[in-house]
Amino acid sequence: MEWVVENDPRLPNWLNTILNWPPFLLPTYAIASIFMFTSGYISAETSKWVWFDFTNQYPQMFRNGMFCIRFMLPFCICLQIRWSADASPSYFQTIIGWKLNGRFALSFRFEDDGSAAAGVLQVNTDQASGWNEGGK
Repeated sequence: MEWVVENDPRLPNWLNTILNWPPFLLPTYAIASIFMFTSGYISAETSKWVWFDFTNQYPQMFRNGMFCIRFMLPFCICLQIRWSADASPSYFQTIIGWKLNGRFALSFRFEDDGSAAAGVLQVNTDQASGWNEGGK
């Protein structure tokens, strides 16, 4: 089984300990993405705007776009709304449920491309910016 332990520096140690044990931590094979919709981003392949995308095969929680919503099992709802490419903050993200790494999260955050690229636990080296296709 693949268990991914995470130690978020924004949380107290006792809460990280709780979140790294079942039922708040599940093996990654138990997480399944069932639906993802993204609208309003520039395709990395064609360099053209994509307005309706139901692709569900990408390993990240969000994609750069005006709107992104993802549903996963056993339970997770991920939502992103972007209003700018260069303002700070430039989008809102929320996660309620088990993330792709199997850890439970309850998150409401306002971010910009710079803070997303810096990451929390490590630098996001494949970070897209603006409206360009990519993960969050």
